[in-house]
Amino acid sequence: MKNNIVALNARVSSVCLLLGASLLHLLNQTNPALVPLRLVAIVILVMGVWAFCDEMGMKKPLNRAGFVVFMLSIVALTVTILEPSAERIGQYYLLYSFALLLAMLIWSLAFLHRKKEVKVVGSVGVLAAAVPIAALVVGHLSVAAGAFFRIDSLLSMSDGQQLLQSVPVKAIEAAFILWALMTAMMLWKGKLVDCPD
Repeated sequence: MKNNIVALNARVSSVCLLLGASLLHLLNQTNPALVPLRLVAIVILVMGVWAFCDEMGMKKPLNRAGFVVFMLSIVALTVTILEPSAERIGQYYLLYSFALLLAMLIWSLAFLHRKKEVKVVGSVGVLAAAVPIAALVVGHLSVAAGAFFRIDSLLSMSDGQQLLQSVPVKAIEAAFILWALMTAMMLWKGKLVDCPD
């Protein structure tokens, strides 16, 4: 019976992770008045991530840290959705982007402790998350470096919905969707069940 529950959890995680990430990205590019649908997409994504962390082992430090950082990104995104005209909205978008990338990086590092196929996905995830994180840090420290990496628009925008449609945020969300797709495939195949960290 336990194997059936684990398999069901992995499949629910797989579907929710991919559906939530894709739907949220799509809705973030459309009419800002679609707040209820965007919140539903967030709930679907959080359900997928929670089940993913459960599959990976929530008691393991990297998985737990990834979940906490991911939830920080969700809180920041929720603030931007519910209060798009807040005075310091740009800071929330920066926090959302950075925390989403950091969660992806942490979980990808956890993948590097797994079997060969999972390590390959972990390597891709580390690269896909580390490069933009480095660009954000460099861009934040130096406006010139930020302009070179085209991160300056993320750091300087302050009008809510336009940030979700900026090239850096789209690229970060696209990287997360790609990571979610690879992770969903591994979950669906049962590659992440009972793997030691």
